Amino acid sequence: MNGSRLRPAYTPKPVGTTLEATSLGSVALDRLSMGKGAVHSVFDGAINIMFPRGLVSLVPESAGKGPLNVTLRLPDATAGLRSLAAEVGGEVVVNGPTLELCGGRQILLAQAEIYHPDRSFRLPLLKRRRIWANSEAMRMVAIESGKMAGLGGLLELLAPIPTGAVNGKLNLFASAALMRIVSLENALLKEDRGALASTVHDMIGLGPGLTPSSDDMLAGLVLLSGLYSANGGRISHSTMLLSEEVRAEVCGRTTRLSEEFLLQACSGNGNEPILRLCSALLTGSKQSVEEETRRVLQIGETSGTDMILGMILGARFCTGLPSGLAERRLR
Repeated sequence: MNGSRLRPAYTPKPVGTTLEATSLGSVALDRLSMGKGAVHSVFDGAINIMFPRGLVSLVPESAGKGPLNVTLRLPDATAGLRSLAAEVGGEVVVNGPTLELCGGRQILLAQAEIYHPDRSFRLPLLKRRRIWANSEAMRMVAIESGKMAGLGGLLELLAPIPTGAVNGKLNLFASAALMRIVSLENALLKEDRGALASTVHDMIGLGPGLTPSSDDMLAGLVLLSGLYSANGGRISHSTMLLSEEVRAEVCGRTTRLSEEFLLQACSGNGNEPILRLCSALLTGSKQSVEEETRRVLQIGETSGTDMILGMILGARFCTGLPSGLAERRLR
């Protein structure tokens, strides 16, 4: 399916049980061409639909554009997508320019903008010290406003000046992830494919949530590292190894939703708010970093916080600043 196939000679005006899509992710567009799918999961913030080629997510406009997203203009932005009464397992049919949900709800696709993730930054990469300063600004906002039920407690350990044995404060998931991240850092620095594969294997699927916390952290790390390399950084071999090992290890080892997001990150794809934050971190001002960090922190229960942790680690790995996690003593 391409954009022209979604545009009929006449587009009916949305009425009654009809909604209008305002953007279609480029990956979602391809998957919709398969015609039929089934509802995978339903939340206030997303209805996930499984097509033969993979997942597509219906989300409100406020969630932002994304490669897998179909953003919807809702008559009541506070109602949430559960109000559409889609049922898990229900059939979904794409008929020309219309997506028909189980229960009779129709979504018009014809006027939707096609979203292609922009991997090229408009500004050159900052010098290392500026990137370090931006990552610290991001860390402080995340500590202040983040959701710590996942791996967010590790943000405290990334303080520029080591504060000693603080990991007694960590929850079960963050404690389990700590030494795995140290092993990951060592494997990246040595470009040791075997050690990298083993560590990635141990990390995938760790943590709470429909997208487990370690997966969200890895997605942020992989995406940030890939964008750094693509925009002029000099860690292309390490980035390639990390992306290859995540691709090799993820299939069948975590939730299907998380698998989809990790594979997109390995391809350099991300939702618009995530890409804006990556760009701000590597090319922008402290103020822009703080603003975009607050937006990303609103994603999911812990997903935004955990992705930010991954971005901070990625920025440090890319620019040669040790994480300092190896110096933290276990209690």
